[in-house]
Amino acid sequence: MSGNDGKIYDLLIVGAGASGMSAAISFQKERKALGLEKGQVLILEKNDRVGKKVLATGNGRCNLSNKEMSLAHFHSRRDDFPKTVFSHVPQQAVLSFLSDIGIVTTSEGNKIFPMSKTAASVVDAFRYALEDNSIEVISDAVVSSIAKDSVFHVSCEDGKTYSAGKLIVACGGACSPNLGTSGDGYKWLSSLGHKVYAPKPSIVQLETENAVAKALSGLRLDSDLTLVADGDVVAGHFGEVLFTDYGLSGPAVLQVSGEVARRIRKDRLTVPMKVCLRLFDEEMLSNIRVEFISRRDHFGSRSLDQILLSILPQKIGTMIVKTALDRPLSMPILSLSDQDIEKIISTLRSWEFRVLGTKSLEFAQTTIGGADCDEFDPETMQSLLVPGLYACGEVLDVDGDCGGYNLTWAFASGILAGSSCASEKAGETDGD
Repeated sequence: MSGNDGKIYDLLIVGAGASGMSAAISFQKERKALGLEKGQVLILEKNDRVGKKVLATGNGRCNLSNKEMSLAHFHSRRDDFPKTVFSHVPQQAVLSFLSDIGIVTTSEGNKIFPMSKTAASVVDAFRYALEDNSIEVISDAVVSSIAKDSVFHVSCEDGKTYSAGKLIVACGGACSPNLGTSGDGYKWLSSLGHKVYAPKPSIVQLETENAVAKALSGLRLDSDLTLVADGDVVAGHFGEVLFTDYGLSGPAVLQVSGEVARRIRKDRLTVPMKVCLRLFDEEMLSNIRVEFISRRDHFGSRSLDQILLSILPQKIGTMIVKTALDRPLSMPILSLSDQDIEKIISTLRSWEFRVLGTKSLEFAQTTIGGADCDEFDPETMQSLLVPGLYACGEVLDVDGDCGGYNLTWAFASGILAGSSCASEKAGETDGD
């Protein structure tokens, strides 16, 4: 049965996340700028409320964007795709859009947050903006199929079907299925003829072989982390590292995890990989070397597990010594040779953990892969295969680093998709 007695909307959007809501609002704003009345816009959302995944971003603080907006922070099999999108909707346009709907921003280092530091206030601002722009939202609407003749027909599991002249697929990637992003968009775009790259997890924890991580589970430290693939450094980040039962987590690890996922085929790494933690810079290591020699002279009778006392947390210090030296920790510090001291220094300089892979999509914050960008126009976000079909956000093969980049992409691509739909619609109206 029809969801609205045969009504045909101007625009139907699947997904009320960051990109979908941005697209809907942008569509109405563009129509107003063109001197047109508000369009008939409907968003179908499978969750019981809009913006559910937005609520979880930045640990509930909602890292909206980042002052450092190099395109190197965005990844796609088609490198020029995000570049072209951001040429049309640069970061300042995104921030202006957010300001226009009532979101006041502040910064913390390079990260940009809502001044409230709460994701709930961001979702509220979007919710009110949807109401202000007469955008209809139907929640708990689980799409079962999409078809097209002269218009698009979107059927839901409750038996209702909704129709529209334009359709935007904005239902996210395949990570965080508990928040509604379970890969549905890939299925719908594939059914409409689009190629989809298999999703992989990004901004996710790493699994390592080293039993050391399990022994230190729950402890954390700041480190200069580098990721090495087949002998080459492929990524790096300074930040907090968390030891876990399965391996490593924490902001520094999440930041480089995408590079691990990109090197996985059929659940196996294509090349050997390791994480190297540098705990101190060279100047500090020189000072620690002098301290070791002093402790050998003054505290020689103490056991080896005390050599890093007060320099590192006791458990971590003990594990460093155990990793560096093949001898009982009960032996006295006096037994350390100069060569032994250099082995400990070397471990502090590069503490290695062999990488086995990543945690699954269920634990990831964003998705690598998605709809092939070669089949969409980065000037408009419209499909090159199906006229009137658009896509934006994480459903496309674009992913960003940790630090507000994925939300920036969602906003920018959604804004472009919505405004392009309105401009295209206006052109059709002018031509009739």
